[in-house]
Amino acid sequence: MNIERLLKDAAAAETREVTRESLPPLTLPAARSRRPAGRWTVPVAAVLTVMAVVAVTVALRGALRGPDALGAHEGPPFFLATHRKGGAGVFDSWTGRMIADIKPRAGHYAALAVSADRRTAFLADETGPCRTRIDKVTLRGDGTVASRTTLPGGFATRVDEMAATADGARVALTFNNVPGCGGDDLAVVESPSGAARGWRLPPPSDDAPGYVQAPVWAADGRTLLFAADDPESTGRGEAGIVLRELDTRATGTSLVHARAALRGTVDLSSFRPSPDGRTVTAIEEDTGDDGTFRSVAIVELTVPSRGGAGKARVRELARMTARQIAPAAPVDFRTALDATGRHLLVSSRHDRAVFRMDDGGFRRLPDMHRTDLGLIAW
Repeated sequence: MNIERLLKDAAAAETREVTRESLPPLTLPAARSRRPAGRWTVPVAAVLTVMAVVAVTVALRGALRGPDALGAHEGPPFFLATHRKGGAGVFDSWTGRMIADIKPRAGHYAALAVSADRRTAFLADETGPCRTRIDKVTLRGDGTVASRTTLPGGFATRVDEMAATADGARVALTFNNVPGCGGDDLAVVESPSGAARGWRLPPPSDDAPGYVQAPVWAADGRTLLFAADDPESTGRGEAGIVLRELDTRATGTSLVHARAALRGTVDLSSFRPSPDGRTVTAIEEDTGDDGTFRSVAIVELTVPSRGGAGKARVRELARMTARQIAPAAPVDFRTALDATGRHLLVSSRHDRAVFRMDDGGFRRLPDMHRTDLGLIAW
């Protein structure tokens, strides 16, 4: 609202009320007197009206933008995301403000991961067709970059997904071996030496995984969990995903040794095992046939006893619906859980916004107006 225009209109209205006939004869007062109360009633009222309008506007803007950025809050203080220019940014997870912009040395960053202690990030730099190097970034407590190094060695294929251990000592990689690229299907890289060990999918069989995705480390930093197709469900003509666990210290290079730990995880992603290994938190996405976002929920799955891999019991913890993401439900969106499984980020390119949900509480990051965010890790 134009405050100057309101003040001018109020002044003009006051001027029209003062006529020559209404002016009293000029007399010099014997003593100093106060100005009649009614003379300034209209201007003061106009100013107060303008102030009220400004106050309401500020209040509404604050309600839309959310609470102040400097307030204390739970959850990771920042997150990482790839962007259209090929680099990766570090963003304040409460406001969306960019803290640091990490540009690749060559090529572009195709995958990323961050450790649970927030000190180490890994970025897969795709420097050419079937050529990938791994950058290790050391982060300060405020999200700024302390150092960046390139781990020794490289991979003659494309990195699909990454997962870092809680202390950042190891990082797991899954690969997209498109035609022309070749190598392992899964690898674990030691930091900072760069020493790598790889595993490959076995030939197709009734109980062997056919692909590897969504890697995540257990609390011991030794057991790696990943999602794969469920041969039992496929044999019944059903879609199914099983969560498998691999002992990365055991001998062997075949993923046939990865034990099925949790079945019935179809339509779930971003798995986060609890420290005691009894439950797994995950994201459940509900979309239309055209990919339109309907809702996303944080769910908890109970892991069966060590003796078997039964179907998981699912309990919903919190849900975010499309109505909370105005003005329209996004088609192109990304979701990511933090290491605890309690904090969720949803990046919507359609709405040029990032939303977060914490223990059921929902807010939009006020300073995030980018449309080019890709993969997210926090």
